[in-house]
Amino acid sequence: MTPEVSSGRMPVVLLTGFLGAGKTTLLLRWLEEAPATGLRMGVVMNEFGSDSVDSQLIRKPGLAVRQVDGGCVCCAPESDLDKACRELVRSGACDFIVLETSGLADPDNVIDVLTDEDLLDAVELRSVVTVLDAAWFLRPEGGEAERVLARRQVEYADVVALSRCDLLGPGEAEAIESLVAQWNRRARFVRLPFGLPDIGLLLAGSAGCRDVEDSASTLARNPGEHLHQRYRSFSWRFPTPVSRRVFETFLTGLDPRQVVRAKGFVRFSESPSKIHVFQRVWGHVLIEEFPAKPDPSTFGVLIGPDLDVDGLRARLRSMTGSGAIALGTR
Repeated sequence: MTPEVSSGRMPVVLLTGFLGAGKTTLLLRWLEEAPATGLRMGVVMNEFGSDSVDSQLIRKPGLAVRQVDGGCVCCAPESDLDKACRELVRSGACDFIVLETSGLADPDNVIDVLTDEDLLDAVELRSVVTVLDAAWFLRPEGGEAERVLARRQVEYADVVALSRCDLLGPGEAEAIESLVAQWNRRARFVRLPFGLPDIGLLLAGSAGCRDVEDSASTLARNPGEHLHQRYRSFSWRFPTPVSRRVFETFLTGLDPRQVVRAKGFVRFSESPSKIHVFQRVWGHVLIEEFPAKPDPSTFGVLIGPDLDVDGLRARLRSMTGSGAIALGTR
């Protein structure tokens, strides 16, 4: 479906979901499908870490991207999100915007900004898509606060995209949808990687005003407190290639109670001319060759509650004679 986009306010699709759920993977698939709609996508990205991995993953010629720095967009200054959206509108380089939030963002605050009267003349929130890791949902790791936030993100969704459904057993996807439907009766479901939320339908929708009823998840939150206030990030850069075996041992040995998410780019001494992208969430590690050009710098980001930054820095420095260079913490 190819929507009609008026010449007035620019449509926005809000993309949410917990750390590692698969938001950027979904965004990459949308980028592949966007030309078929006849519309140009613009992207506003927000990452909790001080350095952006995802913006490198989606980088392509002609794609208009703006970054909202300073931590979770739900608590960043409203002017930062306003500025990013208005810059894309004024650029003339896109016909609609996808805003990908940090995995620790509460959608309530973001929706408030996107529907604020000061921004209404520039953009219009059309749909909210929440990515929920189906495999994690069945066997949740982490504490109650992580599950509370994942539920909050689902409650505000127009579409719930269940990711990693290819890892589920018979009947498990149906069981998840039945439970999630109790949290959000209006949401449609899409199973990834088999399906894909249709951009045309998302842009044709109207998110309107959301009044999420009080629920167990809402009541479980401490007033004024966000999950990311307990989380920290640590970024580093490797000036030289490292042993793949040593690096894999480092990643798999991280305590999932401390490091929930790790991602970045690395060169291995066994094949120094190649860039690899690494991902880790809740202890599950994926490393694959990164084919895009130009090559990104080799750096990584670790995110989790109560990070032992000094200990992590020491372990990273031991991997190379010249030492890992810390880029920053948050």
